[in-house]
Amino acid sequence: RAGLLTSPLRDRFGIVHRLEFYTTSELSLIVSRSARILGVEMSPDGAHEIARRSRGTPRIANRLLRRVRDFAEVIGDGRITGELAGRALEMLNVD
Repeated sequence: RAGLLTSPLRDRFGIVHRLEFYTTSELSLIVSRSARILGVEMSPDGAHEIARRSRGTPRIANRLLRRVRDFAEVIGDGRITGELAGRALEMLNVD
């Protein structure tokens, strides 16, 4: 994205640093924590499935968690499992 800035503007910053995307295991921890905050029961497989499809970004992972939570409350028993998360994300066309 730094290429979208003009060269004189980019030169004023002095330091250019690239951030790495989160790993699936890091995102699984983030999703599990968010689920606890939301009061949702979630299996480790459910957290992994959401993390795997969130493109390395916590914001996307948390958005997907809220959609899967809604699906779990309407279709399931409110608990997010790996299978239920997979079904919900397939229905939402998230790969």
